[in-house]
Amino acid sequence: MRNILRIDLTNRQFAFEPLPENLKHLGGRGLISSILANEVDPKTDPLGEGNKLIFAPGLLAGTVVLNSGRCSVGAKSPLTKGIMEANSGGQAARAMAKNGIAAIVLEGSAGTLTQLKISSRTVVFEDAAGLKGLGNYDVINALKEDSCAIVSIGQAGEQQLTAAGIMMTTKDLHPRMAARGGLGAVMGSKNLKAFVLDDTADQPIVPADIKKKFTAAAARLSKGVLAHPLMQGLEHMGTPVLVNMINEMGALPTQNFAKGRFENAEALSAEHMTNLAQTRPNFKMSHKCMEGCMVSCSNIFTDEAGEVVVGGLEYETLALVGSNCMIDDIDMVAQINRECNDVGVDTMEIGGALALFMEAGKLAWGDGKKALELVKQIAGGTTDAGIMLGNGGLATGQALKVERIPHVKGRVLAGYDPRVLKGTGVTYATSPTGADHTAGNALPSPANPDYNPMASQGQTQVSMFLQNHNATVDTLGICLFPMLALLDIPDLKAPLIECVSLLTGTTLSDDYIDQTGGRILAIERKFNAGAGLTAKDDRLPGFFTRERIESTDTVFDVPQEEIDTINAV
Repeated sequence: MRNILRIDLTNRQFAFEPLPENLKHLGGRGLISSILANEVDPKTDPLGEGNKLIFAPGLLAGTVVLNSGRCSVGAKSPLTKGIMEANSGGQAARAMAKNGIAAIVLEGSAGTLTQLKISSRTVVFEDAAGLKGLGNYDVINALKEDSCAIVSIGQAGEQQLTAAGIMMTTKDLHPRMAARGGLGAVMGSKNLKAFVLDDTADQPIVPADIKKKFTAAAARLSKGVLAHPLMQGLEHMGTPVLVNMINEMGALPTQNFAKGRFENAEALSAEHMTNLAQTRPNFKMSHKCMEGCMVSCSNIFTDEAGEVVVGGLEYETLALVGSNCMIDDIDMVAQINRECNDVGVDTMEIGGALALFMEAGKLAWGDGKKALELVKQIAGGTTDAGIMLGNGGLATGQALKVERIPHVKGRVLAGYDPRVLKGTGVTYATSPTGADHTAGNALPSPANPDYNPMASQGQTQVSMFLQNHNATVDTLGICLFPMLALLDIPDLKAPLIECVSLLTGTTLSDDYIDQTGGRILAIERKFNAGAGLTAKDDRLPGFFTRERIESTDTVFDVPQEEIDTINAV
């Protein structure tokens, strides 16, 4: 049985409640959005007691379906002022599922800094004074046990800075971040520093009478996904493989999105990392961020002595902290990534904000050393620059009076220029959670040679299809990368839908993925409308429509009236 675990932090009480019948077909993002829509006033203060912070494993968490260990987190966002979901790898989703927990709903606010120990039967409330002011790496060292999953915030979350994310540990205790949307600030507003999930439980997820059929369907899905050529590239090079690809396309953010190509992109590339891996002890180009991962697209980045710098230097960090700030020293980018993980902030927001410091003349372009010093100021919470940076790109740009701020709904754009990838630009503009590439990144594919990412027409349909698809993927709790294979090989949807049908005991139609995602997006749009967001918030910054990017000599010119049809409530 899947339960909702409600934790009343104000009164130090908890209760396990059976998951309502009308929500049993949901997990992850879909479950979170449904609970928020039913229980949170859209106009509530994101950092007030009326907001709720919800953790939910995907519907398929704990099963043999490949890469199904993503854990979603959601609340009303202090960054966008609308609904927010972020997700992460690590052990949290598996631990929750194995304990029979469909969602943890955190309500109220503790009187003093608190930590929790959570299992299938109980919640233990403990004083967290000893963790106060610690970064995530020290929290991991303080709380690690033989078999547990740790969820925590760093100093940025304690300070309720709006670029703060939430850390979740992998099986081997590397931090992964549910980074976007300021959800770490919501956790800080509840005076919750950390919680530890028991990872020894083994509650069956798949009933015995369907286990054979379920396992067979999951195996067919895995076989088809792993045959896709992209998976082999991701296994050997991870997401940094995108650096040279996106740079060649002319869409790599460079100098605060002023350019689409970085002349020193090779120094940030997967190819360069592969060379480093040959000479540096303990450097791994392949690493699993969750149990059950069959792609292993993460990495372990070490220094020359073989000491781990960061467990997972990803494309978005290389793009936003690297090329966007014109920092071409990959070791410095890795150090900034580590500092962001420790203090608990989103590297994409920080990369966007650092570029705005540079555009304002407060920092020299490419000065990674000074950028790192600036990031280190976030932890203390005592300097204007550190606080500004910890509140992300929009707050930084406004404070520094910079005109060109690359954001939508307060959220910094990801590492793809929308003047080149216009379908992704539509997703940035219309996603309920702000500028979110994971909501629907419209990349060209050999499987769809007729798609032109730079055309002004037809992009809204592509974006909407991808947003529906990805909302369902986030609800199932599967990593987006293997699910890219379904876009190129539609026949792979059948074994995935069969797994969901067997698990939920329902007969699902062939259009289950699109229909489910559409319903989730409708819930999220309605919440945002209640929060006061309008069509005026579904806009890219004006400089993308005015400034031609030199790499392709294009602007973002998708007709606004077409874009406005997506989020009509």
